[in-house]
Amino acid sequence: MTAILSRIFGLQHLDLILDIVQDTFEAALTGWRFSGIPDNPSGWLMKVAKNKALNAVKRAQKSESFSPDLVLPASDDLEDHFDRICTDHEIKDSQLRLLIICCQPVFSSRNQIIITLHILSGFGVPEIANALLMKHEAVKKSLSRCKSSLKTIPQLLNFPAVLPSNEQTETLLRILYLIFNEGYKTTRAEKGINKDLCYEAIRLTKLLLNPQQACYHQVNAQLALMFFNLSRFPARLTETAEWLSLAEQDRTLWEIKFIQEGFYYLQISTQSTQVQCLHLEAIIASLHCTAPSFKQTNWTKIVYLYQQLELMEPNSPYVRLNRIIAQSYLQNAAACIKEIDELELSSGLQQSFLFSATKADIYQRIGERDKALLAYEEAFQLSNAPLDKKFLLRKIAECKSGSNCLK
Repeated sequence: MTAILSRIFGLQHLDLILDIVQDTFEAALTGWRFSGIPDNPSGWLMKVAKNKALNAVKRAQKSESFSPDLVLPASDDLEDHFDRICTDHEIKDSQLRLLIICCQPVFSSRNQIIITLHILSGFGVPEIANALLMKHEAVKKSLSRCKSSLKTIPQLLNFPAVLPSNEQTETLLRILYLIFNEGYKTTRAEKGINKDLCYEAIRLTKLLLNPQQACYHQVNAQLALMFFNLSRFPARLTETAEWLSLAEQDRTLWEIKFIQEGFYYLQISTQSTQVQCLHLEAIIASLHCTAPSFKQTNWTKIVYLYQQLELMEPNSPYVRLNRIIAQSYLQNAAACIKEIDELELSSGLQQSFLFSATKADIYQRIGERDKALLAYEEAFQLSNAPLDKKFLLRKIAECKSGSNCLK
């Protein structure tokens, strides 16, 4: 809806567009409560949005708050215009078109991601800050700068519809995976998982599949990674909506159809002559999906793959942290604590609860109950998401009771 309305008004009127979208969904929440969900919810929403857009145009004409060349005359049929903006010569999916627009060189790489997550996915400041490891104030400033650019460069929308370049595709893949991640583990929502966001990320990623592009194999690798992760959704939460670690999950609940789809895309991706990070990440995910049990996981191969990832992404603290975690299942786990401490200091991510939670897990596994308890309590103080806090409280209780500890 945002994508289509942006074709009507132009992204320079982003605040107006987002207001119309919000008003439309509020109208649905109010109306459907009494009348029930219509037979065609999408059509209903689009019709309401169209009426609100038409009203906005009429108000603009009366108040002359818009430049005449930026809005349609009120007499124009907006429905026809909606059809015209999706011609055979353009990318049919308006959301993909908007993705491409947001990745124009006028924005920095970081701002391309920020503005896309904000416009297309409805991410607020906290979600973006969490996804990009930024401070809230920095996100707000970036959004303000992006909106200012959209107002001063209205011609952003006036370009021939083309498929994204290879460079744009790489940026789009990163954006889409961030969207998938936000659905995989929501920042603020109490339910923890937002499947719709994940499905939307997968749907948009599939739109990037084009065998003519050099990034074709990367797109397939990302789809493989998404489907492998998607397969574990039914086992990630308890009936009372509490996180379960990978070791605690019931693998019989993992969805075979998604694992098979993951392997379908992985097989295509590995036909590439170049190994990319996404290939390694997808293969790691496939190893987890095919392990008969947590104990039977091929940690040796996973550690090796993470070591290769570290060579390709030497500045990623999370790649290194994941390698350390995998390594802790192969050797003296206590030796990994020192490396985590060093990584925490060098990465500047001392306020991330993941480091404390990882150390706590290792301490718990080796029977250092008191140290595990302190680390879990520190992780609890640093965590924000409600489900993370519930998970950590359960671990704290385990340490206090002595369950799941060796000593």
